[in-house]
Amino acid sequence: MLEGVSVVRSEKVKDELVLDGNDIELVSRSAALINQKCHVKKKDIRKFLDGIYVSERGTIADEE
Repeated sequence: MLEGVSVVRSEKVKDELVLDGNDIELVSRSAALINQKCHVKKKDIRKFLDGIYVSERGTIADEE
């Protein structure tokens, strides 16, 4: 992972990774790198639906 980005495996949802960091550019670039590594090659994507998907985007509000 890029510096400043942490990856946590979700306990609630099977096969879910949560990327967290302060810099949106580094977090999105880390997600893009993971996506590129998981890209399905030489398969019919209409039948082979495994892969990586973005389920939610957003910022974490400061708790004061």
